[in-house]
Amino acid sequence: QKWEKAPTDNGEYPYDAVGALLRHGPSPFIARFVSPDNYEQQILKYMAVAKVDRAEATGNMDAKLNNGADWAYQKMEESKGRPKVDFTFLDKKKATLTTIWAVFIIPTVYYVVEKTISEVVSH
Repeated sequence: QKWEKAPTDNGEYPYDAVGALLRHGPSPFIARFVSPDNYEQQILKYMAVAKVDRAEATGNMDAKLNNGADWAYQKMEESKGRPKVDFTFLDKKKATLTTIWAVFIIPTVYYVVEKTISEVVSH
């Protein structure tokens, strides 16, 4: 089934692909570029089925793409009366730590591992 945008839906995401990356990791970030039509269909379907706005649907689908099991567990807990999680919220501390890991730590680890392997192979 192809889902269509409601007349009241302006079609704008509450945050861009970088915002998705900072909130939920690489999976939703990549999904927006690799399969934008499929991504949009997931948003529209969630909006229709859950009867929520685009912002809430986007946050939920990004969380689901990041970790489907945790997202499903959260939805189950919400159905039991637990508070709803705002998946559009950007935790600035978490975003800062993610950026530090992405820019400094991961490239450093990669460099060290690559250097170590090349040293072992050359001897």
